[in-house]
Amino acid sequence: MNKRVAFTIILIRGVLAVSLGVVLLFQPDKTRPILANFMGMFWLASGVISLRWGASGERARGGALLAGAIGVLAGLAMLTRNVMTAWIAQDILLSLLGVTMLLTGILHAFGGFRTGEGSYRRWSLTSFLLGLFEMVLGVMLIVEPMGRSQFFYLAAAAWALLGGLILITDALRLRRLSRQAIQDERVGQPAETQ
Repeated sequence: MNKRVAFTIILIRGVLAVSLGVVLLFQPDKTRPILANFMGMFWLASGVISLRWGASGERARGGALLAGAIGVLAGLAMLTRNVMTAWIAQDILLSLLGVTMLLTGILHAFGGFRTGEGSYRRWSLTSFLLGLFEMVLGVMLIVEPMGRSQFFYLAAAAWALLGGLILITDALRLRRLSRQAIQDERVGQPAETQ
């Protein structure tokens, strides 16, 4: 994936997540109805991006592909939940989404990712923290499937804020590394071609 495109996608996801977190904190009554749709779109987009990264080898292949598949399925399930409730009870559906969120959190927290030319696996504190929040939210949906407690919405706001800030930081890091690589290429070229 083009580094500029990756930077833009990651930055937009981060800004949207931070926006959701801020609105959840300051206008929770207006935000609650759209929370499930936002989470569904976020998981779907994250899943597609993870599938792309896993398929291209830009991230740890197995973990990225599994996280991508789970993200796409969770996103589609969340976005089609009103249709699915005709066949599956809402509390069971939300519990299944909680399990999915828990698994996604485990993959984010302990899956590692590929970086650099050698594409080695590296543990990331930011990925671990995001995964930890996803695990907590997943367990909360499993334990209390209807997710109506105030604490759930506060945890969702914290997840959105933390996840958004992590994504924005990763986007800026990616942009900095990309610019550094371009500068390194220029320095390595003979003087007359610069």
